[in-house]
Amino acid sequence: MDNTYWNDNGKHQAEYKRLIELMPGSGASTVVAGELIRAVSRLGYDLYNNGMGNNTSGAVNMLRELGAISDELHYTIHPYTRGRLYEGNYAGDSLQSAIEAACDSTIEHILAHPELETETNMHDMFEWQEEEEIFCEECGDSNDDVQWSLWGHTCRDCEDEFERAEEEEEREREEEEERMRLEDEEDEDA
Repeated sequence: MDNTYWNDNGKHQAEYKRLIELMPGSGASTVVAGELIRAVSRLGYDLYNNGMGNNTSGAVNMLRELGAISDELHYTIHPYTRGRLYEGNYAGDSLQSAIEAACDSTIEHILAHPELETETNMHDMFEWQEEEEIFCEECGDSNDDVQWSLWGHTCRDCEDEFERAEEEEEREREEEEERMRLEDEEDEDA
């Protein structure tokens, strides 16, 4: 997907660059428009830099609650905002398209309500943040069973499968070594 805000080629790129100036270096913005841009920028940054590996639920929830994005965009983006890694192709799939559409929608919302550029902001996007989930990196399950292991974040079933596979590989390696040892003994006897 070439026309992205990340590539400086978004639908409203000029307005986006202007509105970014309302965003503080850190912390919540002093004006509502700045906080909206901060939230949608957090989504784009996390997609293109971290594969959605961070908890960005507060950003997408705030954008929906303040009317900057639709329920449909929220529905598409939200599942990836609590730690589920994005494994897409960055070629315009549904998540990437939804985040770009969220940028468009947020900018259009601010342009339709110019008072947001001066209205005092009373919120921080992190007020809407949900608890992060940990997902199994192998099967994608999210449950209390997922934990850090030698293989990354895995559920008990996948960890057991990895252990079985390692044991099988070790058994095969030992059998191959024994076969080679026997062949060497036969060669020595001959």
